[in-house]
Amino acid sequence: MNRPKNLPAVLLVFFAVETLSATWFLKIPHAAHCCAVLYFLSGIGISFLLLRFPPMTLPRLDRKRWNTPANHYRLIASGLVVLAAWSWCRYWFDDTPIDIANADMLPIIKVMGERFIAGQHSGVYDNIPWIWHGIRPIYLPAMWLPYVPAIFLGIDMRWVAVAGLLFAFIVFLFCYRPNTHTYLSFVLGVLAFLLFWWVVADNTPGLVNMAEEGVVIGYYVLLVLALLSGRPWLTGIAISLCMLSRYALAGWVPAYLLHLVLEKRWKPLATIVITGFSCFVLLFLLPVGWTTFLRLAKLPGDYIAFAARVWKDSPDVFASSPGFAWFFGPHRVALLHRLLLVLSFSVPLIFVLVGRRRQRSVNLPLAALKISLVVFYCFIDVPYLYLFYTSCFMSLIIVALLLRDPPGANDRPSDGPTPGRLPV
Repeated sequence: MNRPKNLPAVLLVFFAVETLSATWFLKIPHAAHCCAVLYFLSGIGISFLLLRFPPMTLPRLDRKRWNTPANHYRLIASGLVVLAAWSWCRYWFDDTPIDIANADMLPIIKVMGERFIAGQHSGVYDNIPWIWHGIRPIYLPAMWLPYVPAIFLGIDMRWVAVAGLLFAFIVFLFCYRPNTHTYLSFVLGVLAFLLFWWVVADNTPGLVNMAEEGVVIGYYVLLVLALLSGRPWLTGIAISLCMLSRYALAGWVPAYLLHLVLEKRWKPLATIVITGFSCFVLLFLLPVGWTTFLRLAKLPGDYIAFAARVWKDSPDVFASSPGFAWFFGPHRVALLHRLLLVLSFSVPLIFVLVGRRRQRSVNLPLAALKISLVVFYCFIDVPYLYLFYTSCFMSLIIVALLLRDPPGANDRPSDGPTPGRLPV
């Protein structure tokens, strides 16, 4: 299949629109509604463009070729990223203490971690009387368990979320190759810098000082790497971590398993299922028990009432993020929720079936994952701004990998979805 020579440029345009619609364009007064449409369309565009590229490959960390100037530059850049994050995050931590008056996510997670450390495993999800008159924790295990070591050691627990963000940026640096597609790679570097500055220095979404989403971003970047690595056991672990942190992956998992069945890849399918189930038992059933699992499984049914409360208490949430909730308003929350459920499961399945029928199974699992996240977060009941960056970071890694190929490489026909790795 011949591919247009301008395909990388079109991909980069979509990524630029998606990233800017979730960041700097939101600074424009009354632009959030337009940003929501742009964010959605650009994310969908990236998903479909992925099917036009050859199989994606990961850079190989070859020990014999490690001592190269390019890798030295990457290490220096990684050190500068860590140093900048350290400086800015310390400022934000001092400026915004962990307190329910600022945001209740981290205080709740802190209590859950303290209960776990104290050996109160069966009581981790009990009501917390001193937070909002007895709030009941709802965070899934892969969301709060990573904070336990920081809580135990007495260090600021927000460094855990920052570590997830740094992991994503450093992965980008080691996927980024500025000497191919020179102009496009330069623009990609600028966009990555703008995203980093928005998240760490500007901190408008509160990702570094009030939210826990850095952990989720790290999980999804790991899932991208796992899918491209061709290692089913790593894919199973990454899927479990993503599913046990947020429900955003729920609609993609059946579509991905269907893809493996249709491809008759029985051994990877079995490995992923066994690994995933083992992680579920280890991270969920053993620490907190079956009863808690059943109660948390019913949580999506409570989101309608929760969204109604947010509309009443904090309507600015809906007017300052690239989500579709504002278009539905406070009186159509139930309709939005039903659309979220239906589209989250149906769109990935249809995408996989249509992609296979048109013999475009190359990069299909990753493309289906991308479209799943776009649909889920755009139709989510309460579109907190920090939720939308998981998809942006996923796109950042994907675009960096696709622009590694020299100009003209995308014109070659593809033999199929064989994952592999390239020298750094």
